[in-house]
Amino acid sequence: MKKTALSVLMAVSALASAPAFAQASGTVDVSGTVAAKCAAVTPLTGNITLGELAKSDGTVDAAFSANSGGLTRNFTVRCNGANPKVAVNARPLVNAAAQNSPAGYTNTVHYTASVTAKTAQGSSAVIADESLSAGATVGNLGDRIAATADNISLRIGSGLTTDAAAILEAGTYQGSVEIVVSPTA
Repeated sequence: MKKTALSVLMAVSALASAPAFAQASGTVDVSGTVAAKCAAVTPLTGNITLGELAKSDGTVDAAFSANSGGLTRNFTVRCNGANPKVAVNARPLVNAAAQNSPAGYTNTVHYTASVTAKTAQGSSAVIADESLSAGATVGNLGDRIAATADNISLRIGSGLTTDAAAILEAGTYQGSVEIVVSPTA
């Protein structure tokens, strides 16, 4: 029995003198990214029907008063960046069938396309482009875009011709407005 007790005592003594295993600990960092982006919840497409473009004297109706369905269309856009950029490019209404209009006549009607964006702070920013000038008008909102429905609005107005007295050629006129909402880099 003494021999067994001595063996147990020696084994316990050996364990006590061996280094003890300590607890291991550390920290693992977890990260990800979100790229700035904008997406149209409702497509930036549609039609605005201006109707009869000419007044009774044949010159342009600047108010487009014969329009059907209104001069405004609304869209919903979501952007997760702090200061989205809006580009508006109004292209004139052109009667492509009426080539080489004689003096006093025109086959082109110009207008202003105004995009109004509601901002998160409750205000709005307007970026307007005249089809008379080439290229898009670009502007930053200066705030986040409002996270609401119909936060982007397009309005067509201020019809004109390069010669205010010009008579509009009879026919169909086609134009377009390109709207681009993008995050600021």
